[in-house]
Amino acid sequence: MKKVLVISYYWPPSGGPGVQRVLKFCKYLPEFGWEPIVLTVKNGEFPYRDESLLVDAESIKVYYAKAIAPYGLFKVFSRSERIPTHLLSPQENERIINRIARWVRYNMVVPDGRIGWYPGAVKLGLHILESENIDLIFSSGPPHTAHLIARKLSENSGLKWTADFRDPWTDRFYYVESPRCRLTKWLDGTLEKKILIKADRITVVSPGFCDQLNNHVPIKDKSDILFNGFDEEDFRDRSFHGRDNGKIVISHIGSLSKSQNPILLFQAIQSYYKKFSENRFRLRFIGSVHPAIKDTINEFKLNSMVEFINYLPHAEAIKHMMESDALLIVVPDLPGSEGIIPGKLYEYLRSGSHIILIGNDNCNAADIVTNFGGFCINQNQTDFKIERITSIRTNQNTSQLNQYSRRSQSERLSEIFSNCVNE
Repeated sequence: MKKVLVISYYWPPSGGPGVQRVLKFCKYLPEFGWEPIVLTVKNGEFPYRDESLLVDAESIKVYYAKAIAPYGLFKVFSRSERIPTHLLSPQENERIINRIARWVRYNMVVPDGRIGWYPGAVKLGLHILESENIDLIFSSGPPHTAHLIARKLSENSGLKWTADFRDPWTDRFYYVESPRCRLTKWLDGTLEKKILIKADRITVVSPGFCDQLNNHVPIKDKSDILFNGFDEEDFRDRSFHGRDNGKIVISHIGSLSKSQNPILLFQAIQSYYKKFSENRFRLRFIGSVHPAIKDTINEFKLNSMVEFINYLPHAEAIKHMMESDALLIVVPDLPGSEGIIPGKLYEYLRSGSHIILIGNDNCNAADIVTNFGGFCINQNQTDFKIERITSIRTNQNTSQLNQYSRRSQSERLSEIFSNCVNE
């Protein structure tokens, strides 16, 4: 069995979407001839913790590198022990100290707030390469510091290297909301281009995202689309338990930024409510929600039907997916959003619940949702009728859905690894 050094900042007990992709790859890669050896951070800054994910990591060998945490500067300025996701986007009437903190976050640390992990990870990585007889290097970002570590290790060892991009680097949508200074943008762009040029193979999560990176550096000849997915074992022995007292439950799982305000949904529900004088809906937001969205809920006077729940362990989030009648995805209407396919979409599909996507008609996520019978609502649409949510649960095409299983995507990754080594 060949060995691959997997470099990822996010690893259990880190929670949130960033950890799922790499964790599930490492879980299933041994079935296809590749043993993962993980290099991660010892004292990481995680927005969420999820101890339940440790079960999938039990049999995987992991090395932990110490980090100096410049990201801690953000916490100092924001006076917050945990860094709320919404503080990464501007707010109305926010404290000047939060503005300073965000400017520091976006301009003083390049490529990201995890750069303090680089020295320790490189040192430990060189030791791993010598002691573990590694055949290939694999890095996953963001944080894109992981790619800088991989590049250094590849250069020193001569080993082939596959760089995995879960999200954009310089084209992240919240940079539109919080523009960076010219020098920072130049430096970050230079680093991104070097990584795209030096990596032997590049994997991305969507066709649109691949096109986006290709606009910076031609990568089509050495890139592969590697979707996110769902783990069938996460859904084992789980079933739908019925509606919430006859109400239609619409849930969103994960963070919602200012640019992801689902105003169209609020308008449709308000219109229905006024017409029928019937509180038939329950909106459930699980995870961080930007204050601007809560203000919009107040404006539409929907507070009585809205429930806010803090971050939940992954297993509990799955339960809420399966017990919801419809699940919400909002793709921000910003430049570069076409390639966004939120990782939770595939778990949404597996849950069997209806899906409501608000976004651009041309985005890759809309193609998938439409293919499985979900609702796709353009951001500029004005006539969406909530009454369309009638056939709440639909039968999924199992054979078509299986292509998005974590096991299937791991098999595909093993093929990419083998091709990379043999090139």
